[in-house]
Amino acid sequence: MKEEMSSVDIRYVVRELQWLVGARVDKVYHDKDEIRIKLRTKEGRADLILQAGKRFHLTSYVKEAPKSPSSFTMLLRKHLSGGFIDAIEQHGFDRIVKVRIGDYTLIGELFRRGNIILVDSENKIVAALRYEEYKDRAIKPKAEYHYPPARENPLEVSKERFLELMREDESLELVRALARKLNMGGMYAEEISIRAGFEKTTPVKELSDEDLMKVYEAMLKTFNDEPRPNIVFKDGNMHDVVPIELRIYENLEKRSFETFSEALDEYFGRITLEKARIEQTKRLEAKKKQLLTTLKKQEEMLKGFEEGAKANQEIGDLIYANYALIERLLEEFRKATETLGWDEFKRRIEEGRKAGNKVALMVKSIDPKEKAVTIELEGKKVKLYLNRSIGENAELYYEKAKKFHHKYEGALKAYEDTRRKLDEVEKLIEEEMKKELNVKRIERRKKKWFEKFRWFVSSEGFLVLAGKDASTNEILIKRHMDENDLYCHADVYGAPHVVIKDGQKAGEKTIFEACQFAVSMSKAWSRGVYSEDAYWALPEQVTKQTPSGEYLGKGAFMVYGKRNWMRGLPLKLAVGIISYDGEDYVVCAPVDAIKAHTSKYIVIRPGSLKKSELVKRIRHILEKWGYKVREEDIMAVLPPGNGDVVEVVE
Repeated sequence: MKEEMSSVDIRYVVRELQWLVGARVDKVYHDKDEIRIKLRTKEGRADLILQAGKRFHLTSYVKEAPKSPSSFTMLLRKHLSGGFIDAIEQHGFDRIVKVRIGDYTLIGELFRRGNIILVDSENKIVAALRYEEYKDRAIKPKAEYHYPPARENPLEVSKERFLELMREDESLELVRALARKLNMGGMYAEEISIRAGFEKTTPVKELSDEDLMKVYEAMLKTFNDEPRPNIVFKDGNMHDVVPIELRIYENLEKRSFETFSEALDEYFGRITLEKARIEQTKRLEAKKKQLLTTLKKQEEMLKGFEEGAKANQEIGDLIYANYALIERLLEEFRKATETLGWDEFKRRIEEGRKAGNKVALMVKSIDPKEKAVTIELEGKKVKLYLNRSIGENAELYYEKAKKFHHKYEGALKAYEDTRRKLDEVEKLIEEEMKKELNVKRIERRKKKWFEKFRWFVSSEGFLVLAGKDASTNEILIKRHMDENDLYCHADVYGAPHVVIKDGQKAGEKTIFEACQFAVSMSKAWSRGVYSEDAYWALPEQVTKQTPSGEYLGKGAFMVYGKRNWMRGLPLKLAVGIISYDGEDYVVCAPVDAIKAHTSKYIVIRPGSLKKSELVKRIRHILEKWGYKVREEDIMAVLPPGNGDVVEVVE
């Protein structure tokens, strides 16, 4: 079962997480060998996990934060909280990730035991999970950070260098040569061998340069393959998590995911939950193990006492059952020992055995000190004391049987007490298992298609959409603007594109609200402007086509033909909870649009209150009205920049 991410995994997840660039660091948490960075993104909250030597991805499995933050936590919070992610990178093709946040870079070493290191703009170590010294580098405060010795990057190796590496030791099997020389691990080396059409065990010396070029092409294709994240199952259990479809797993059960981060989170998250359950019951499980060991010993003792009581009882009964024979033997043995002495008696018994004497053959041992002779009777050994009567001999065995029985009763009580304790511990374990774990999964509601944009419902019931950034502006116009819609835009650089769905049926009120939304969600708000101009146009007027020699970047479009202007639109919005498409949403929109869908709302305008403080104030008002809304959800719908609450309508 896979326990850590490979270089290939890191390559794919780093590429996938580029959308986090620009996200704001809210808080950093540290527990043992992992840190969790709580982020505020364009899409709301996101939790990025970095575990030394193991993994790096977004997570929905959130551990309960330690009551007292570690010194490492405090240092990370001091330097990273409030900062913005500027870059997420993989170092070469190594198992090392770098997250640049302002003047600092967080480095996650995911090989072997791993480490997490914070360096400053001069590459000096500010803090580390572990301070260690190696042959070629040192991880200690204020020292310059050095990466481990570089290894070959299969994505950058030339054809000539590839051949050179593969020919260095031609006795190696293909799979071993790839794994050792090109920093990829055995699994991907095997996959590349299959894709190239060769047995993984083929010696390199048997492959021509042309054959090796097939391997080279297969390697590049594999590491640039289309992402198809999946968890692989073997015998019903999770076996591996991979970013692409692998032929080595083609006959195994798989579960596909939309993103590799989701697949990694499900895979490692379940492992985390299982470990949390084990940790939660660790002490009780140790107690259970101890009690089970005690119970086993007590069961063996009970069996021994029971057998001892039974055996002695049977011998006592056997003596009485063979009363005449035993009495005769006792009499004969007494006379013989008194007359001959014990040594001579012993010698004569030996002679009698050799001669086949029945009585002599019954004797199994002689003990002069105890004046006793042990005979075998009906397959049982019976020790007879010559200085005691037949009744006294039988009574000795009955007494032994009683003692064993008393011991059995005492041991049975102890056994029952242990059994009771074991039942109590098992019950406690069951109760602990039912308790909430210190690792919780954040269940995030699946967002509807329109939630990737800024949006509201007009007072006339039309859905109005606006881009949040260059990417969503591009998507909105290219994928979601239809011929029956209307297009709106503010006369402000960087203003969002706004689309009124089915807008050609909309009245002047909706068009006014959409244009007001366009100016309010522009940079005019952060500049503290109170009014701006906007216009509306038809979808066919909006295009990517430019005059010759000009170029439009992502999210930018040309508008040809008549623009229908609306002048002096007020930058004024309202925040409220509205019901739409079967769910309740916190929405920020023109006042009339909000007023049409709820009786309680908060009116805001550009102002001096910091956006974070404005969010807190709005959340407090909404909570007073009985709505529990996350700060990040309010933050996501507000216009850019500071503002003030100018009216609260209840």
